[in-house]
Amino acid sequence: MSTKEKSPDSDRQQFWQMVMETRKESGLSIAAFCKKEGISEAAFYYWRKKLIVANSKQNKQDSRTCARFIEVAMPKNNPFALELVLSSGNTLRIGFGVDTKTLSGVLSVLRQVGLC
Repeated sequence: MSTKEKSPDSDRQQFWQMVMETRKESGLSIAAFCKKEGISEAAFYYWRKKLIVANSKQNKQDSRTCARFIEVAMPKNNPFALELVLSSGNTLRIGFGVDTKTLSGVLSVLRQVGLC
């Protein structure tokens, strides 16, 4: 199987991830949502747990992969407070005064798309 082909389990996992997101957006209780959609509550809880474990493992792997930093000497006249060279080869320049919430969000997105 090539790396571009999806396994049946991957398709199921993607389906159930969509179910979880749809349920959350619906605002319904799990029981009401499952009844409305004709989904077994047992299957819902099984897949919720399976996805939590899978996401936890992926997040740990991502944090290990992105936690490598290289010290870079910055010129004194540089307008950026910080410059990160990502494992993808891209450079992220962070200006003075950026708040930690914004920076955290940017780094999270970079991890999700595989740039670090």
